[in-house]
Amino acid sequence: MQFSEISATTRALALPEVVFEILAHLAAQADISPQQVQASLRACTLVNRTWFFDANTFLYRTPFIRQGRGSEAKIEALVRTLTTTNRGHYVRSLSRCKVELWEIFTSLDKLFQACPRLSSVELCYRSGQSGHLMEPLDTEPFRTLDWTTARGLANIHELDLTSVSINSVTKEDTAYTEAALNCISACTRLQKLVTSRADWSNIRTISKHLNDLSISFVAPPDLKTSFALAPSLVNLTNLHLHHAPQALPSYAFAHVLAVHCRSLVKLDVCGESVTSSTIQVMVRNNPGLTSIHLRNCPDSYTAAVLEHPPPNLEFFDMGVVDSQLILKALSLCPKLASTGKSVPRNNNTAEFWQNFMEKARQIQELHVERWSDFYSKDLFFDTVLPRLGPQLVRLWFGWRDLLGSDELERVLTSCDRLQVLRAPVKGNGQSLVRCFKSVASKSRLREVKLFGDNVKFCDDDKRRMQRFLPSLCNFST
Repeated sequence: MQFSEISATTRALALPEVVFEILAHLAAQADISPQQVQASLRACTLVNRTWFFDANTFLYRTPFIRQGRGSEAKIEALVRTLTTTNRGHYVRSLSRCKVELWEIFTSLDKLFQACPRLSSVELCYRSGQSGHLMEPLDTEPFRTLDWTTARGLANIHELDLTSVSINSVTKEDTAYTEAALNCISACTRLQKLVTSRADWSNIRTISKHLNDLSISFVAPPDLKTSFALAPSLVNLTNLHLHHAPQALPSYAFAHVLAVHCRSLVKLDVCGESVTSSTIQVMVRNNPGLTSIHLRNCPDSYTAAVLEHPPPNLEFFDMGVVDSQLILKALSLCPKLASTGKSVPRNNNTAEFWQNFMEKARQIQELHVERWSDFYSKDLFFDTVLPRLGPQLVRLWFGWRDLLGSDELERVLTSCDRLQVLRAPVKGNGQSLVRCFKSVASKSRLREVKLFGDNVKFCDDDKRRMQRFLPSLCNFST
């Protein structure tokens, strides 16, 4: 009897720990399938009191609201829920949010008071032709930075300043520039920074912990300022330099990064932000690169990369280049698993694709923007897909050429290792579901995105997809 009582007590005490582990495992999949995870967490709150308290902690940690009709009302309802007495303490577990969800807060100090554990902030709103949809974003909290705001920003690890920048002719440019630089200087623990149309002509300091930088300059720092910032940027692992319209080239800043950065893993650049010689130095000094994306760059940039190709390069998007450069990349990079959207500018023939397939033994990801990139639609379906299909893990189709039900079924039957599929399709939901059902017994699909003008999946179609594709965790149309 005593043993039974001890066992029952032990089991009762262990139950909350088991529940927490289950919910933590579920919440860990939020990045893959946020909508489904949020729905599951809401259902978990209705089980009993134990599940309610634990599930709420995860439910309000990263609130997800799909953009679309009625999303504004859902956002307002979420904010009201978080600010009520009985759920007020759950908001303290929030770690990520977009400020567009928090228009109820008149300034950032209210946000940081309610969310002391906040580590990621996106100060974003979408741009329209006549201004912004979230127009009344006040820059004053960023310009004054009271003690509460400064302390909150000091704990931020990820900062997205996409809209706090020179982004509209109706805005006061100077105020937005000053606000952005004040935010950056206050984020002393910043690890990831994303900003578009940035003006860094007056920047003085930046976090020494920064390892992920995505930036588009409208006014880059000069050479002297770039060298002053270099010690804080030596730990960069991800670098994305893109180009704002009518912006000044950022060649000096990029050259300083090429000389000082030795830990880059991912590199994404365009021809207006770097030169071919800078690319060559950057690749030579960073042998650990696994991903390189060249956007609208001349052939000389690809040739510069292949002068000293990183031994572990897995992704190399060259864009539209000479066909021989694509074949050379496949020969020199033994671990190359994807050439992204690389397509031949010349010699786009059946013979080229035959050579491509002979060298592409390690390719696991294929991007098909248009049939003409593969010489013809028949060549892709009759030659390329049967040859590369058995080794493909990810397949991305562009939006221009729709796949019918028969073509989609050929893709699924040819790619038995496929885990990620993105495709524009035509037809009704029932016919498309039948395509997936035909390969259900051996399918490894985990993520599917289908889109098209007349595609309509009802709830029953989606439930059938989940039933006969058990490993599928993200399905969207």
